[in-house]
Order: sequence, then structure tokens, then C-alpha cells
Amino acid sequence: MGDPAMGMTGDLVKTVVHTSVATLYNNLVTRPTGQAVRSAIEAQLQGGRGCCVSVLDFSKVGVLDFSCADEVIAKLLMKYLRADRPSEAFFVVQDASEHHRDSIDTVLRRHKLLLVAVESGRPALWGPAPSRLRAAWDCLDRMGRVDTSQFASAHGVNEATAGSWLRRLVNLRVAVPDGHGSFSSLPAALGDRAAAAARTYRAAAEEMAPYGPDPSDGDGGPPPHAPPEL
Repeated sequence: MGDPAMGMTGDLVKTVVHTSVATLYNNLVTRPTGQAVRSAIEAQLQGGRGCCVSVLDFSKVGVLDFSCADEVIAKLLMKYLRADRPSEAFFVVQDASEHHRDSIDTVLRRHKLLLVAVESGRPALWGPAPSRLRAAWDCLDRMGRVDTSQFASAHGVNEATAGSWLRRLVNLRVAVPDGHGSFSSLPAALGDRAAAAARTYRAAAEEMAPYGPDPSDGDGGPPPHAPPEL
């Protein structure tokens, strides 16, 4: 496989990796298929330094069943939620259909996970977010990039509470910190210029064969570390 296509962006996100999820298969059914797709995505992220956003493009995906959604989406999110995650990767789903969303939302709710998606050019928060958490994410998404005091003023809370909400969004991997007191929604961190600069990565399918199950994986068992509380 070649190197992932990466686009440079601002202070928050160092690399943007675009992946056509249908590169290996158009119809994503069965766990072995999902494991192969997830392995290809993880291979793209290896060796990355700094914060990376992986944009998962579903525009050419036909069928997505629950087992594949669990293998590709849920297990990716759970792996990068862990304290011992291999890199600072965040994930955004792009151009998923209503059918795709049904499968993805089911596994998000099962595992109590959140995911940022772009629907017809507009960002959305998928998964079982409590109303106050969703309101905090909506506020950050409207503002784009903020510091704690700006968020506190816009959200009508004190700075201590604002900082708590922002850190919670980061811990759930739906917001990005810059390490200097500012926070950004994932769509704002990506930026239009960075998204345009990042080329779609085409995995070499013949180099990925055979597509057997990952022997280290169970069959959808619990994650090694529980995700942060919503």
C-alpha cells in the first residue's frame, strides 16, 4: 500500500486523511468485510504525528449491515477513545445515506458512542447525546473555534462550567483542543481549504488480500476500556 494522502491545515489539525470506504467493497456486509475495511483505515493512520482527522466517505457504499457498522465505526471509535490509543485521530463520516445512518446509529447507541457526520454539507452529531451535551456541541459548532471565555459567554455558563463541557466534548472525540486553551468543532478544524487539499486515498485492494478476520478481534465483545460517560 502507498502512503495515505494527507492535507495540511491549521494549528489544531496537522493532517487530514480522506478515505473512500467503498475502495475495498461496495457492499459492506459480514464481520470479516468490516474487519478488512477497518484494518485499511488504521493502516492509513499509522505513524501520524499530531492531531489527524480521518474523513470516511460513504458516497459509493451500497449496503451497510449492522455487523460491518460495528466493525468499521464502533471499533474504530472505541480504539481511539482509549487512553492508550495509537495516535490522536478523530473521525468524521461524510455522505452517508439514511440506510447507512440507521446501521451506524444503531451501533453508536449500543456502545454509547458519538460521531460527527456531514450531511449535505451540514455538520451533525450522531449517537445518544444527552440534550445538554448536544446543546454544548451545537454551540461550539456554530462558533467554530473558541477559547473557554468565549464559549462561556455564548453558552450562558461560567468559565469553569464551559471548560468542563469543552473537555467533555474532546474526551468524546467530537471536538479538538489546540493545547493552548482553544477548542474547535471537527468541521471547523478541517476547514474548506484543508478538505479541498486532501486527496481521496485509494487503497490497493490486491495488497490487502486475503480479507480474513483479524485474529486479535473478538466477535463484537466489549471494548478493552469503556468509553467516557456521555
